[in-house]
Amino acid sequence: MVRFAWNQAGYLVEGLHRSFALGLTGCRPFLLRPVRARLAAELARFQPLVRRLLFLMALELGALPPRVQTNATSKPGSAPHSARASSRFLRKPRFRIAEPPKRAGHTLPPRRAASTGPGFRYLDLPLPPPAPFAYPPQPTDLLPAKPLIQRLRALNDVFENPLVYITAMRRRLGRPQTPPPVRADMPAAFRSGARSKLERENLSGLQAEIAAVLAHLNSS
Repeated sequence: MVRFAWNQAGYLVEGLHRSFALGLTGCRPFLLRPVRARLAAELARFQPLVRRLLFLMALELGALPPRVQTNATSKPGSAPHSARASSRFLRKPRFRIAEPPKRAGHTLPPRRAASTGPGFRYLDLPLPPPAPFAYPPQPTDLLPAKPLIQRLRALNDVFENPLVYITAMRRRLGRPQTPPPVRADMPAAFRSGARSKLERENLSGLQAEIAAVLAHLNSS
């Protein structure tokens, strides 16, 4: 089941990444409101799934000892790494293999009203411009989307370089006193009504396997 879920998720994520035509730099600072909402929903669907699949595959292969940290020192008179500095804009973001710690409900920031996109769209209208949130959201609104695009690029990088992330997960499992990279509670995206009944059943079975593995690790 893990291999099938991995192949299916890889096919869908690569198709989603290809649909945005990001190129090398991934420069898509704004997206239309419905496109941005769809991307956010797909990321909420695939990110927890990919973490759990990486966790199960790493467990099957076994933990690795942590990497030994070495202090690299440059030789006297060596030339600066200009090529490395110039390529920093082409670097792909790395996918976070561990879920962030669960925050308490009272620490969540208050929900903002619906954003309506850049205000420069109203520069050609008579003054004064509309007050913030004084106009209804429209499907044609352009909203900032750089964080979502970066998350999509990082997610797609997992399927382009799976061994890198599986090895990183195995090394994380080899660290003593390190919390598990995934949580035992089911992500909200797994219970979403947007998923088909068969997909919800498969995700529920995957999460049950995760919960059983975490219970065994905590008791050992």
